[in-house]
Amino acid sequence: MGFGNLFLEFISAFPLKVEAQNCINQDNLKVCERCKEVCPHQAIEFENNRPKVDTSKCTVCGLCFSECPVRVFEIEIDLTEFFQNKKNFLVGCYLSDLKEDLDIKVPCLGILNEEMLAALALQGQGKVVLDTSKCSECPQKEIYSFIKNYIERANLLIHYHKGEGEVIELSEETDIDELKSENEILELFEEEGGRKPHVSKKINVPLWRQLFFEKVKLLNKDDVCYRPTEEKNLRFATPVLDSNKCKRTNVCSFWCPTKALSADEKGVYFTQILCTDCGLCEKICPNSAIHLEKKFVPRWNIMAGKTVIGKGEKKTCKGCGKEFIGPPEEEYCLYCRKEREMENLIKQFLKGN
Repeated sequence: MGFGNLFLEFISAFPLKVEAQNCINQDNLKVCERCKEVCPHQAIEFENNRPKVDTSKCTVCGLCFSECPVRVFEIEIDLTEFFQNKKNFLVGCYLSDLKEDLDIKVPCLGILNEEMLAALALQGQGKVVLDTSKCSECPQKEIYSFIKNYIERANLLIHYHKGEGEVIELSEETDIDELKSENEILELFEEEGGRKPHVSKKINVPLWRQLFFEKVKLLNKDDVCYRPTEEKNLRFATPVLDSNKCKRTNVCSFWCPTKALSADEKGVYFTQILCTDCGLCEKICPNSAIHLEKKFVPRWNIMAGKTVIGKGEKKTCKGCGKEFIGPPEEEYCLYCRKEREMENLIKQFLKGN
């Protein structure tokens, strides 16, 4: 049996499910191909702009799950079971020589992106130690670069949210017995299973974001400031509306897959912890009125509240007399605006312009 099926021999059914309907791509608009780009075995192709997995090539490395900004890929592992009553976590793959010592065993460390690792570190406020000793000899060695990035970003997330914990690679200096002894002490004083996180399968927010939020919201918000942070590699962004271009059609909030954007008669709102920087709002706005800035406010993740990014109000159109929602200075509904624009174009054409 080849390496590609090493993990699959332990299970009876293929463990990767694809919920293609959750993909942010539309029938006539392809926004994202991250899953295809990161797949080390070219096991993902697109059919009608939706991803399709060739199970004969897939090795369940987990990169598609780790990189997808929404809930398209789901691995049949209960990720909440990782959050045990422990201070430290020793994590390894199915090739690890430390199978008896591992607290968490996964098909490949690529399943654990930065938010999963940060959530684990925040769980026990201790160390998450990844056994990467087999990555150099693994046929999927290109995945190691992702693992290194996930470790670096996880520590950035912990730092910006002023949490306790650290994610590191296993080294010769790592004292496994000491890690275990700290866990035994913790179990004497903590209620068993008291911090197991809750996730919902009814919303199109990736499990890794849900698990991160479940842990980060327990932090003290008063310790974290409102200063915006720019980190291009972290999966947070802030939408900015151009009030001169925004016509309050609410297309952005309607199509936002995670519901990070919402709208009512008073304005457009943004919930930062729900945004995974998928970019769909930018691509789908008919007036190019919205763009994403690669920055976020750590405290907003803890508070999980809505912020106003665009104001609007209910009005009566001066053209057709119907009610519509628009920015304060707008007097015409969308349809009347389009009609007036067309009339102006015709007048310009007749004048020879």
